[in-house]
Amino acid sequence: MSRPDRRRFAPPARPAGVQGPLAEPLRRRLYLAALGAGSAVLVLVWLLTWQRGPYDPYVLYVHPLLLLMCVWAAAWLWQGRSLVVAERVVFICNVLAVGAQMGLALIAPEADALGLASAAYWMLVALSILSYLLLSARGALWVSLALYALCVVLPWAGLALRGRGPGDLPELVRVQLTCGAILVLLYGLAWYRERFLLERGERLTLEALANTDALTGLPNRRALYGAVEGVLRDAAQDHPACLILLDLDHFKGINDRYGHNAGDAVLIQAAQRLRGHLRSTDTVGRWGGEEYLIVLPGADAAGATQVAERLRREIGSLPFAEVGPVTASLGVAEAQPGDDLDRWVARADAALYRAKAGGRNRVCVGGPPPAGRVGA
Repeated sequence: MSRPDRRRFAPPARPAGVQGPLAEPLRRRLYLAALGAGSAVLVLVWLLTWQRGPYDPYVLYVHPLLLLMCVWAAAWLWQGRSLVVAERVVFICNVLAVGAQMGLALIAPEADALGLASAAYWMLVALSILSYLLLSARGALWVSLALYALCVVLPWAGLALRGRGPGDLPELVRVQLTCGAILVLLYGLAWYRERFLLERGERLTLEALANTDALTGLPNRRALYGAVEGVLRDAAQDHPACLILLDLDHFKGINDRYGHNAGDAVLIQAAQRLRGHLRSTDTVGRWGGEEYLIVLPGADAAGATQVAERLRREIGSLPFAEVGPVTASLGVAEAQPGDDLDRWVARADAALYRAKAGGRNRVCVGGPPPAGRVGA
């Protein structure tokens, strides 16, 4: 038996949220849909303004540029190119568009200035949403605050030059306050989302630590209980399944002769060899010490015996670093009606006992629970 594990495996990374690789295809589809809808709105508003007026320089001259940006971004994303580049280009273009609206509001007649400024605030809301996708909640908050402050100061600076104050344009005050409230709400939602993902990541990490062998990175005995019980439920519905219990031969002698560091290295390399020669639906875990349990859903005794022979050859085919050749004995047991975890594992253990008693480095199938065990 090996002594208690001293090496630690790297815990799994925390979920990446919407920025993670699993979410990228979804984000790409959402962006394509948004770009399509945005392009349609830009074209429709431009046509209505062109045909019916009133004259709006922002719509007539900036909307075509925004439409070109949408077409470029859609083509870029459709080709599967960098999502981050598209996000940043769209963000910068919209920041410039907001600045253009505010600049036009400063020089436009007073009757038109309110409309230009109001439209800029709703674009600011869209920019804030995009910034929360690109940045952390804190970083996006600072970007939103900076843009909001700019969109508040510029209109009133322009009106002050004309001798007007807040009391003269209550509608502008209302729009600014509404936009500010929406930005606060967006920050609250982003903060909650970030906190939720952080706590979820910590919970998943703790679950992984509780169910993973620290030395080999394989599922530990606790995790294997769940895997075996799940396969037993399927076996109760006439789905075949098998267990393989694998034990490294003379492992105590390896520890005594070469030291526990070398023994630990053998356990890690054996785990890697086993994991690399099983199906994605199979489960291999460290049952304890130098024993590994392999769960084979959908396999009968003949198929599992072939798998066990392949694993035995894989363990013994190449020397292990520092210690040389190592062999393994394996016991195979097929699930039977009425089995529970203890009975099924006991039959695999009995088969492993017979393999050990028969000279080691071999595979045995089935058998009653053993009265005793042969030493490793």
